Amino acid sequence: MYGATSILLSSLSLLNTLTSALPAATTPPFEITNLQLHEIEGGNTTIGFTVYDPDPLTNAIQRCTGNWATGSSGYPQGSYETCGNSSFAWNMYSYTNCQNFVLGIEQAFTDPAVGDPPYDQIIEFGKGNVTMPDLACTARTGRVKCELYQGRTIKAPVYAVTAKRR
Repeated sequence: MYGATSILLSSLSLLNTLTSALPAATTPPFEITNLQLHEIEGGNTTIGFTVYDPDPLTNAIQRCTGNWATGSSGYPQGSYETCGNSSFAWNMYSYTNCQNFVLGIEQAFTDPAVGDPPYDQIIEFGKGNVTMPDLACTARTGRVKCELYQGRTIKAPVYAVTAKRR
């Protein structure tokens, strides 16, 4: 009995050594550019931005937009708003004000390495923090306009990946 336990422990130790030596999969963060947010008092808040996935498997880019009543919590939260006719979607992961919010990014795509159809679908989730130092904002009576500084990119690291059936 002790011999079998010793062999089992040796095997588990070897397995642990082999698996910890394997490289971890890395997914590049989504890149958010061309961000604009406009608030009109008593009107709507609109947002627009470009999201890019530099992963060679997808190499996808799309413009995302949305609007909601200024001062309300009518922005997409929890569920995701599709970006045009694409594999990207977005939401407000959190929103304090027009100069402090977190964009949630979702992208669905096919990866043949995961499995045969219909089990080859991947969904990645990222979060990008947008703060006052990232934005050039101007205010006029009843209006605020904020834009991402030219040449600046918000990184939205992928924090979760899931596979699903079509």
